Amino acid sequence: MHPFAPFIRYFVEVARRGSVRSAADHLHVAPSAVTRQILKFEESLGVPLFERLPRGVRLTAAGETMLAAAQRLDRDFDDALAQIDALRGLRRGRVRIGILQYMSELIAPRLIADVHRRYPGISFSVHTGNSADITADVGKGELDMGMCWDPPLAEPVTRLRTASIPIGLALLPDHPLARRKSVRFRECLDLPLVLPARGMELRTTLDRLNLGPEGRFEPLLETNSIAMMRQMALDGTGVSVMTRISILPELKAGRLALVPLADRGSSSIAFSLHVRTERHLPIAASVVLELLQQRFDDYVG
Repeated sequence: MHPFAPFIRYFVEVARRGSVRSAADHLHVAPSAVTRQILKFEESLGVPLFERLPRGVRLTAAGETMLAAAQRLDRDFDDALAQIDALRGLRRGRVRIGILQYMSELIAPRLIADVHRRYPGISFSVHTGNSADITADVGKGELDMGMCWDPPLAEPVTRLRTASIPIGLALLPDHPLARRKSVRFRECLDLPLVLPARGMELRTTLDRLNLGPEGRFEPLLETNSIAMMRQMALDGTGVSVMTRISILPELKAGRLALVPLADRGSSSIAFSLHVRTERHLPIAASVVLELLQQRFDDYVG
C-alpha cells in the first residue's frame, strides 16, 4: 500500500497476515499503533472489519468488501503513477496481459521484445490460463487485456477484435484426408483421434455434436496439452482435432495440413482481444494494446 493512506496499509497487512502482531512486525511499528489505526478505521465506518479470535483475527463481511476496495485503490494508484510518468516522458509502466498458454509462446516474446526496444521502461506481467479465468481477471481489472476464446456476453468486457477460427483435423500433408476440402466428425471416428480434454473450450464445442447411438468411440488420446496434440500430428501417430490458430507456424511451414470440420456449430470457434468495459487503460497498456490490435490478423492467420 502507498504512504498516503497508512490506516489502509495497516488494515491490509492485518488482513493478509491474520494477526495484528505479525502485521506490526512486518510494518516495523508497535502493535498498539496498528490496533489504534484499525479501531479508528472501524469507528469511522461504523462497522467492525475484523472478528477477534483467541489467536489472530478474521475478516468480517464488511472487511472482505473493504479489502477488495483497498486492492483496487492500490492498482488504480499504480496506474495513475504510470500515466504521470509517461506524461513526463519516462514511459514507465507495467502491462498485465492474459493469454492462452500455447499462444503465449508465439505472441508474447516478440511483443515484449518489440516494445522493450522502443520503451525500455515498460515491464510486463503475462498470465496464462483458460479463457474463463482470463476473462474474469480482465473484468475485475486484475489484467489490462486478454487474448483467448470469446468470453460470454454476460462478462463486463469489451471485444476490440474478434476472429472466427476454423476447427479441423491436424494431420500430415501426405495423409489421404489431407486432400479433402472438409470432413464431418462422424467420418473420423475410426481414426486414431487425438482430442482436447473435457472441460477445454474446443472439447465443449465438439461435445455439442449429436453423433447418435452409433457415434460411440474411444479416442487414441485425450489431453489438455496443445503441444502434445501438435506433436502427435507431426509424428503421424494420431489425427488431432485442433484450431488453425494452434498450429499456424506448422501450417505456414507446410509441416501440417488442416482439414476443416463441416459440422454445423463445430466448424469454428471465436477468438477475441478484449479489455474491461469502461476502464481507462494506463498509457503503457494503451501502447501495447494498440500494437496487439495492429497485429491481430497476423496472430489469427
